[in-house]
Amino acid sequence: MFRKRGSRQVVSMDLHETVLRALVRPRDDGDDWLLYEAAVPSGYVEDDVIKDEIGYFTWLKDQIAAWGLKRDQVRYFVPDSAVMMKAIEHPEDVKPEGLKGYVQMELGRSIQLPFENPLLDVYDPVPGDQKATLFAAPAEEVMRFANVLDDAGVDPVIADLRALSSIRYFTKRNYFQKEKSYLLVEWLMTGVVVTIYRDGQVEFLRYQPFERENGMYRAYSEGEDIAFRLEGDVESYRYQLSEQVTELERMMTFYRFSIHKGDIAVEEIIAFGESPELDYIDSLLQDNPSFPPVTMIRDEDVRKFYNGFGTSDVSLIGLALKGDVHESGD
Repeated sequence: MFRKRGSRQVVSMDLHETVLRALVRPRDDGDDWLLYEAAVPSGYVEDDVIKDEIGYFTWLKDQIAAWGLKRDQVRYFVPDSAVMMKAIEHPEDVKPEGLKGYVQMELGRSIQLPFENPLLDVYDPVPGDQKATLFAAPAEEVMRFANVLDDAGVDPVIADLRALSSIRYFTKRNYFQKEKSYLLVEWLMTGVVVTIYRDGQVEFLRYQPFERENGMYRAYSEGEDIAFRLEGDVESYRYQLSEQVTELERMMTFYRFSIHKGDIAVEEIIAFGESPELDYIDSLLQDNPSFPPVTMIRDEDVRKFYNGFGTSDVSLIGLALKGDVHESGD
């Protein structure tokens, strides 16, 4: 959503409330990619909001110094809960390079957003069709993380959407076929990012947070490794997962009958993410007779292409690929 220039290497960060992940990609092709991880202390970040700014800044600064990333340029995700998507139409004489200016001019007039001072990205997958997709987030939410990164000693240069980064990964790895609709589901420990994607276009985007009272997975450092432990009752937590799977069914029904009037349906589900419950989630998805074929991305599927990475890193790899792969598949 914003960018600058330069840097000796590409650093992509996932500033999640459970695990801080930093992917370091040297600019010279062929060099190894590095992944750093650290369990985020409880209470620093909650529901995409920094709760303890001094504590989080101090801890983040120490991690950045320990990993040797000071003064590097950093890409990071816009908070998932802050993102909204809106399909828009534009006049025929508005060219792709002028779309963002057109949207900014029409804000508050023909284009309405539920918040002021937004940061915007506009995607035009089919130039000339007078349609585009607008992604927006409150500038205050995005800049809060940019400011803490800047204070911690790095240079935040790109804020991107997790959903678009995941699409970039699957585009790079040739998962998508033309004229086929995909439901992408990234299972985080705090919620689910749901995206419906077809022929270079995001047609549906939603973030579904988990209810904390039903339990929450926390990350803990065990030497150089990260371990996860459920705080709460496993049955309550898994019931919540089953409710999320039921909600996926509603989303696909909405996509088929409300967006496409029954003419187009989701034809494949691709699931992935950091959740320690992926095996259970996979069983829920596979056992639903109304669902299309399900592809669960496992660690070994990612390691075939990116040694040392796994399914929890799909969107982070996609963030590192920004500039190599366009969301439309170009």
